[in-house]
Amino acid sequence: MKKTLTILACLFLVAAACTTNENDGTQQIDSTNVIIVDTIIQKSADTTPVTLKEEALQYTPDDEVNLLLFEKFSLGISYAQLKNKISSVKPLHAEDYNEQVGAKGLQESIQDITFLNYKGKLEFNFKQDTLYRYSIVFNEPNEKKGNKLYQQVLTYYNNHLGVPYQPVNIEEDNHYAELNMWYLNPDYLVAVYNLNTGNVTIAAQNFKPGQ
Repeated sequence: MKKTLTILACLFLVAAACTTNENDGTQQIDSTNVIIVDTIIQKSADTTPVTLKEEALQYTPDDEVNLLLFEKFSLGISYAQLKNKISSVKPLHAEDYNEQVGAKGLQESIQDITFLNYKGKLEFNFKQDTLYRYSIVFNEPNEKKGNKLYQQVLTYYNNHLGVPYQPVNIEEDNHYAELNMWYLNPDYLVAVYNLNTGNVTIAAQNFKPGQ
């Protein structure tokens, strides 16, 4: 019996010695690098253009009257008729204070006004006592502000009249002035921005600009 146990023990030791490290039953660890994919969805940049709200022309009730003088009276009236419409209108004098021109029937009335918070001039032009043009002129020396204000004036009239302005191309003026008009039938409403002087002019006249 003792011999049998001794033999079995020897056989067990031999079997254990024959077992290599590679086959000892231990599970091998896979050392291959594992790449983890980032599945977070990147938010794309919003490329939708941002529309800036255009600022509207700011005006007082008195400004509105002056903006729409062409609705208060028609061109072609006499000085006396204009006086009935605008009691504050100044007396007539020869155009440009030139008596020779005045002798040909060209006269004007000019008065100072406050318009859109600017000091301006309101001028009425007569030929043979017939009103053929009036204009409002004011000045904004800052080009950026002047251009912005001019665009606001254009938008105001576009909205009020319900039709867009028509650019007027006058070749000799293109390098220093922007001129646009609306047809009032039979008269014309004109808006001019002089880039050199900063003058903004709003006028109504019975002849087409450039003619």
